[in-house]
Amino acid sequence: MGLAKVYVMTVILCTMRIDKRYVAVLALGAVAACCLCAAEELPTEVAPIAETGETGAAPSRWFLLLAWVNVHPKLESEKLIDKYFDPTMRFFAPDYDDVFKISDLRDKGLLWPPHFGVGYVLSPKWAVFFQGGYSVGKVRTKATDPSILLLPLHTDFEIQRGAAYFGVGVDFYPLGTVEMKKRDGLRARLRDARPTLGARYTYTYATYDAKVKVGFEPLPNIGIKLSDSWFLPSVNLNIGMDIPLNERNLLFCNAGYAFFWEQEHDFSGPAFTIGWKRFF
Repeated sequence: MGLAKVYVMTVILCTMRIDKRYVAVLALGAVAACCLCAAEELPTEVAPIAETGETGAAPSRWFLLLAWVNVHPKLESEKLIDKYFDPTMRFFAPDYDDVFKISDLRDKGLLWPPHFGVGYVLSPKWAVFFQGGYSVGKVRTKATDPSILLLPLHTDFEIQRGAAYFGVGVDFYPLGTVEMKKRDGLRARLRDARPTLGARYTYTYATYDAKVKVGFEPLPNIGIKLSDSWFLPSVNLNIGMDIPLNERNLLFCNAGYAFFWEQEHDFSGPAFTIGWKRFF
């Protein structure tokens, strides 16, 4: 068991430095090692899950999860708009307002992509799960302002970003998993909350589309369209908490950092998750 745990920690550290071509292999190896650790720790009796209902049947170790992640990607490529486009437009039209970007939504804390998944409690200290989701967002800045050339300056800037994502995750419970049983009052639920240390390996298919129209009315506009897409692996390391609600439901939250090896300047960043688990 000790060697398996050492391997897990080594993988987490090495993925920060190794060639990105080997990240997938090592990440899958980390999940396998976690499962090995859990298998070696499996008790001879079923983990303590309280009996519920009239039949006295215990909830399954399988669970569904639904979560929202407040992401804060760097989005450094959008700084080019601040550096070049906005000052140029303001030179011709002093009343021009800056383009509203996806990074502005991020700064307002409005990026909350959803996750759905299914998982299994391997032992009192380990749980694994598969998760995925999809999100898309669009912002548009459109205006007509007086210009120094006497003709009104028309600007129309649209940005759309989308992402489909799927991956695997593992959570370690240093104090053991939450005991699923009936509780009375908020204090009892908070007292029985359990900390978690988590790792997620995710593939993201990210898309980017931008449309720009600029012109002096009534002259024709100049239009530009930009599109790109990427298929990106990432690792998220986090620390969190599971808070029991009743015999089959709990809330969870965690805070961590998502590490991308490709397009790191746009996609790496902190992530804060809040979610719900429902045991079968």
